[in-house]
Amino acid sequence: MSKLKMSCLAGAASGTAILCALATIGTAHASGFQVRETSGTLQGSSFAGMTTLSTDASTMSYNPGTVGQYDETTYSAGVTVIRPVAKAKNTLATDGSRTSIAQTGGGYKDMAQDAAVPNAHAVWKLNENINLGVSITSPWGLVTDNDSDFSGRFFGTTSKIKTVNIKPVVAYRFDNGLSIGAGPQIQRFEARLDKAVASLAGAKTEGNSSLKGDDVGYGWTAGLNWELTEATRLGLSYNSEVEHKLEGTIKFDSAAKGLLTPYTDRNATAKITTPEAVAFGMSHDLNDQWTLMGDVQWTNWNSVGELVFNYDGLINSNLATSGSTTEYYNWGTSWFGALGARYQYDENWAFTGGVAYDETPIKTRNRNVRLPDSNRYWVSFGTSYKVADWVAFNLGYTHIFADTARVDHTSAALGNYAADYEASVDIIALQANFKF
Repeated sequence: MSKLKMSCLAGAASGTAILCALATIGTAHASGFQVRETSGTLQGSSFAGMTTLSTDASTMSYNPGTVGQYDETTYSAGVTVIRPVAKAKNTLATDGSRTSIAQTGGGYKDMAQDAAVPNAHAVWKLNENINLGVSITSPWGLVTDNDSDFSGRFFGTTSKIKTVNIKPVVAYRFDNGLSIGAGPQIQRFEARLDKAVASLAGAKTEGNSSLKGDDVGYGWTAGLNWELTEATRLGLSYNSEVEHKLEGTIKFDSAAKGLLTPYTDRNATAKITTPEAVAFGMSHDLNDQWTLMGDVQWTNWNSVGELVFNYDGLINSNLATSGSTTEYYNWGTSWFGALGARYQYDENWAFTGGVAYDETPIKTRNRNVRLPDSNRYWVSFGTSYKVADWVAFNLGYTHIFADTARVDHTSAALGNYAADYEASVDIIALQANFKF
C-alpha cells in the first residue's frame, strides 16, 4: 500500500473517532423524529437503492446484507447539512383557568433548527466469503425551539433528541450471489424537553421547566442482498427496536421556584423505544450506463405511545399527583417509498436522481407543538466523481415539500392552542469514499 493511501487510511480512522463525537451535536427529523440522512450517495436518489446498492460503504447503514458484496476494504465518511423550515400560521389561543395565552391570528418565526449530521462507515475484506462492517450514524433526532412568548408554551417550547448509533456487522457471501449480514446496534439517546409551567394558586403567573435524560440501549439488525443476475439485485433488511431507560433531571427556573405554589428540582426517569423498521428493494441495470432502483420501508412507530416521567419526589408539593407527568403521543405505523435512477456518464462521472413519499406516523388528533409533522414529498439529485481508482466523492441534494399540519391542543387549566404549520426542508450531503 502506498504512503499516500496509508496516510488517507490513518486520516479516515481519526475522522471516524471525531465523527463519533460530533454525531451528538445536533440533528433534525424526517417523518417522526427519524434522521434518514446517512449517505451522500443515497441522498442523491431520495434513498432509492438503500437495500440493494453496494457502490460504497455508506449503503450498509440501511442493509447489513450489502456488507458481503464488497471485494475490497472500503471506507466512507460524510456530513449532511439539513435546513428545515416550520412556521405556525393562523394561530388561535384562548386562556385557561391558570394561564394567559389569548391570541387570534398571526403566527411565529421558524421553529425548526438547522443541523449538520456526520456519518462514517467501513467494510473490511476478511476472506473470500466473510466481511466485517461498521456503520456510525445518528438515525434519530429532533431540534425545535419556539419563542419565549409563544402562546403554546405550556404544551412545549424547546425539544431536542440526539442519538449516535454504532452497528458492527458480520456478513457472509454464498457462491450463488446471496449475501447475508447481521449484528448488534449500540445506541446512545439523549433528550431535552422544555415547557412553561403555571402557578397552581393565586394570580396567573408562570415559570419554565427543563427535563433532560440520556441512556445507552441495545438492539440488532439483519439483512440480505442477493445478486439474482449480473443485472438484478434484491434487498431485505430489518432494524430492531432499541429500548431506553432515560435517567436525568427536571429543573425549574427562578420564576417557577418563586411562584406562590413553587416547583422543586427532581431526579427523573422515563422509558422510550425507538421503532423497528423493515425495508425491501430492487435494482436493475438496464445497460452499462443506466440503473433503476426502488425501495419501500415500513416503520413501526407504535413504540412511541405514552411518555411517562417519574420523579424521586413531588415536583410541586401542592399537587399530590406531581410525582410523575405524562406526555401523550400515540403514534402509528408509516411507509416510505422511493424510486430513483443512476446514470454512469463515463469512467469518472455518475449522476443520480429520485423521488420519494414519506408518510407521517402522526394523526391530526395526536399532533403536538413539539413535532408538527405531516406527509412529505422528496425530490433529489446527485453526482459522483472518481478522482482515482481508490478515492471518489459524492454530492447529493434533496428538497422536501410537506403538507400543512394542523395542531390543536385543549386544556381547561392551560388553555387551548391551535395553528397550521407550513414546512419544507433543504438537504445537502457530501461524502468521501476510499478503497484500500
